[in-house]
Amino acid sequence: MKIFLTETTITEVLSKFIESYLSPLIIFDPERYEIIYANEKAKDFFGEARNLSCLFQEDEYLNFIKLIKDCYSIEEKRVITYQKNDDTKGVLLFNLYPIPNEEQRLVVLTFQEITEKIKQKEERRKKNAQLILQDKLKSVDLVTSSISHEINNICNFMVNNLKIVFQTWNDVFKLIREHESENNEFLLGGIPSAEVNKVVPRLMMSLIDGINRISDTIDDFKKYIREGLKSELSMINVNEVIKRVISILNHHIFLYTENFNIHLLDSIPEVKGNLQKLEQVIINLLTNALQSLPDRHKSVSVCTGIEGNKVIIEIKDEGIGIPRNIMPHIFEPFFSTKYSTGGSGLGLYLSKSIVEEFGGEILINSEENKGTAVKICLPYEP
Repeated sequence: MKIFLTETTITEVLSKFIESYLSPLIIFDPERYEIIYANEKAKDFFGEARNLSCLFQEDEYLNFIKLIKDCYSIEEKRVITYQKNDDTKGVLLFNLYPIPNEEQRLVVLTFQEITEKIKQKEERRKKNAQLILQDKLKSVDLVTSSISHEINNICNFMVNNLKIVFQTWNDVFKLIREHESENNEFLLGGIPSAEVNKVVPRLMMSLIDGINRISDTIDDFKKYIREGLKSELSMINVNEVIKRVISILNHHIFLYTENFNIHLLDSIPEVKGNLQKLEQVIINLLTNALQSLPDRHKSVSVCTGIEGNKVIIEIKDEGIGIPRNIMPHIFEPFFSTKYSTGGSGLGLYLSKSIVEEFGGEILINSEENKGTAVKICLPYEP
């Protein structure tokens, strides 16, 4: 049995191996930035193009060339986006193997088209994130229902008692009038007796209104949670959604800023979506904006408008902004700079997924120490 093959035989075997290699394979000259060999799989992928610069955007191509030029002694693995024939973006996974040679240094590249794999992986992540959210909402719904029942019982008890107090007051006021006619005007709790019948009933009515507001807030929150467990799409008015969100976050807004502004376009077109999910998006974005403020003097604004065939919701803040190195990762699932304070890293990821589910997009423009502007663009039918 032969152990060693002749040089000619080895060359033929290697040539056949490279040509029949299952993945696209190219041999690159890193000094001249040229492809000196491509197997059939690579030719089928590239077509007539032998210059890789036509596949990549300029910055991606420069990074790619630098990667090849610096590839000397170890295998490299990189993911790079490229421009597909239909002008959409695809993703390639490259493996680079340096081949040291006295006469000419070469780099062998094999690659796979992994766009669909990444899409499937992202879809799985989205589904997992949605399942996590749904599971949390079910737990919150259970707790909220129990708390709501107890609070509403207390509220009803307080309102009923106040009604009795209100009825009693009519009799007490008669006694006050009699005492006043005999002893002239006097003070009750610092209120002149002549004014007390105006002030006390108003105070009692404000207490009843406050109790009813507590009950309504709990009911709204319970409705918000239960609607989150649904997925039906309907026509919704974004102005009404924003007003409801501001009502829910009213106390939160007061804690973070004394400079909150809202500008809603009158007669804004309705968009197709899920009301509760859009509320979830706006709550998340508005909370992020408020929490980014360095002090209560800085402002947050919410406005709506129309651009072309899209309804626009824009949330601006004068917060600390988003660092440049973080911007490329803000929509990645489970990426968060606030894990220590309870952040899950799902807020922006889920917000983007929800808006895209409605056929829209989220655009974010931010500058460190100056603030952030988040624009939600939702299509509507004129």
